[in-house]
Amino acid sequence: MNSMIKSVITFIKDRPIVRYYYFLFQYLFYRYLLNRLLKNVYLHSYVQLDFVSNSSYTNSFFGYYNISPFNSKGEILFGQVRTNETRGSLVEKLSLRVRISNNEIKEFGDTNAWNWQQGCMLQWYSESLNSVIYNDYSNSKNSFITKILNISTNSVKVYNKPIYSVAKSGGFGLTLNYDRLAFMRPDYGYFNKAKCKDDLPLDSEDGIWFIDLESNRSRLIISLDQLKNFQPVLTMEGAMHKVNHIDISPDGKRFMFLHRWIGPQGRFMRLLTANSIDGSDLYYVIGDKMVSHNCWWGNNDIVSFCKLPDGRNRYVHFKDKIGYIDIIGEKDFTRDGHPSVSPDGRWLLTDDYPDKSRFSGLYLFDLKSKKKLVLGKFFQPLRFKKENRIDLHPRWSPDGRYISIDSGHNGKRHMYILNIEKIVEGQ
Repeated sequence: MNSMIKSVITFIKDRPIVRYYYFLFQYLFYRYLLNRLLKNVYLHSYVQLDFVSNSSYTNSFFGYYNISPFNSKGEILFGQVRTNETRGSLVEKLSLRVRISNNEIKEFGDTNAWNWQQGCMLQWYSESLNSVIYNDYSNSKNSFITKILNISTNSVKVYNKPIYSVAKSGGFGLTLNYDRLAFMRPDYGYFNKAKCKDDLPLDSEDGIWFIDLESNRSRLIISLDQLKNFQPVLTMEGAMHKVNHIDISPDGKRFMFLHRWIGPQGRFMRLLTANSIDGSDLYYVIGDKMVSHNCWWGNNDIVSFCKLPDGRNRYVHFKDKIGYIDIIGEKDFTRDGHPSVSPDGRWLLTDDYPDKSRFSGLYLFDLKSKKKLVLGKFFQPLRFKKENRIDLHPRWSPDGRYISIDSGHNGKRHMYILNIEKIVEGQ
């Protein structure tokens, strides 16, 4: 019997067309079965789920997991767009909106610089209840820019570079070259410029910039050349380099980022930290083979999903400038996701990518009791894939009682709000 099973598996593997229909059957079977059992979404009994907007627009969404759409009043930022094109920014502007306390929706602007994974980096500016910051594209300057807009008075300040990460104080931000991302990691790039690879700056003139949001001045603080010369490895030879996923610590003193390179020997990456003001005091956290999504846990601690020396992929607790501390949820999390720690430091919130049945999971992990809780499972239609995929990208509210996610389980891309008060309050 075992030899027969092995023969069937070999037959499937050796014939692409058979393999295609096998996986199609497998997908349809899981889809049918789980759709009947779970009806596209499963929620924990203590969780309430709500649309952020029920408009006639095709899509509502926010963006990445390390930025909160909530302010302290509970007002929620999001974007709406009708297009479903992979690079929709070339087709339609993203309408920028806010849901205020009485659930009224207000449109306050739009932008040409956006993508499905991170939107336009829209967020509340510092601790303001009225001002937001986001990226846009200037046709007259043929460049990406940052805008700080007061949604009450419509007054706007324009900055000469796009933003990637903003300090909580609002005094400064850090950024990178979105054109380079468009070539090397298009999921996170912008495509408004008609440029080719040869137009990119030299590695000595490209990297991470500091933006003074008071004076509107910027300076390069870490170049790609510096990164290539910092603890270099053989796989960097002949490779093309980039940075991504900059994230400033809550107190603004340090920031983390991914240094990635693609060359003759493959794709490699590592997680580094540095001084936020001048890029000094570089520190190697983990990497080379696989380090994916990361978050700050207070001002000095980091949670990273990465490959351990023994080959296992896990969430790992590091301390900046010290190193490895321990594994988080060693038996609970083996798949990549988008982590963040609750405002009170008690809970780790994360998700994972769609499984074979196309369901994405949403989880809480109690960092005190070391217990995992499934908040929900959300079906993601197969048409949302690659650059156009929908990741849940869970995000905390400032009071830790609500979570926002993006999901396609109702057949369209929508942003949702989850009320988890009963869980975090111990009921």
